[in-house]
Amino acid sequence: MPGVLVYIEQVGGDIAAISRELLGKGRELADGMGQPLAALIIGAQAGNLAERAFALGADKAYVVEDAALASYTTDGYVAAATAAVKEAQPELLLAGASFQLRDFAAALAADLGTGVAIDATNVSAEGGQFSAIRPSHGGNVINTMTFTSARPAIVAVRKQSFAEAAEQSGRSGETVKIAMPAAEIRTEVANTAEKSGAVNLTDAAIIVTGGRGLGSPDNYFKLIPPLAAAFGGAYGASRAVVDAGWVPYEHQVGQTGKTVSPKLYVACGVSGAIQHLAGMRTSRNIVAINKDPDAPIFRVSTYGLVGDVNEVLPLLTDKLKERLGR
Repeated sequence: MPGVLVYIEQVGGDIAAISRELLGKGRELADGMGQPLAALIIGAQAGNLAERAFALGADKAYVVEDAALASYTTDGYVAAATAAVKEAQPELLLAGASFQLRDFAAALAADLGTGVAIDATNVSAEGGQFSAIRPSHGGNVINTMTFTSARPAIVAVRKQSFAEAAEQSGRSGETVKIAMPAAEIRTEVANTAEKSGAVNLTDAAIIVTGGRGLGSPDNYFKLIPPLAAAFGGAYGASRAVVDAGWVPYEHQVGQTGKTVSPKLYVACGVSGAIQHLAGMRTSRNIVAINKDPDAPIFRVSTYGLVGDVNEVLPLLTDKLKERLGR
């Protein structure tokens, strides 16, 4: 029986970044428990990823492969996962906290009669008990959720909470094939398509965000996208900027926009309203640039620069291009 089972999210025929993170964390937890680490792979061609999961640290792969799993549906994927979990009998199941997997984790916990923590930023195991850390109230409250005896404990983890597992070539493991159980799938997916021009801020390692302090949409586009490009990252916006119509909603960071946890978050002309802080304060490094020395953003920043963004950002962009050759 594995101590930890990691649900493998798939992107473009490969293992998603969040699942690579969870395989790394899962390996750490499983080793501490003295038990194996397993991967749960569900899909129409799920078996193709077993070898990749082994290379990333899994000892075992539970695979549910069926044509009915070509697209995500709650009924189909939860039925497949339930069958796999009953076979594997893990102590802990880790999954990402995307909108889809929040639905999956909650429904799976209900079917199994166990506990679930959603949007966690850390997981620990001690003395046979599991705990999950989950920020709430705009990040002003840090909750420690401890699971009771019901197993498996299910934790859906926010992206970029952990380092990705290192790939080990030549590593192998055991594949266990699970038959797709009979399930009433009440949803039919007619087609799926990428949104044209979509911005995936939640996956970005570096985000440069512009706020109302930029003064105008012309200044925003003159300064923010070039700086993001110089960093090799994505660009976001505060709610005030989106509400003013400067940029589309998909760029919004905050409680009513995207919740992000990049390695580097650069806030330019962003005052730091509570709803904005709720969406980015778990970033690993926060750089704030604002001409108001009392702006709330400086209270959560790793580094702060008091200055006019319209003067600072062109200099910073030029220096980055020079240093990084972009």
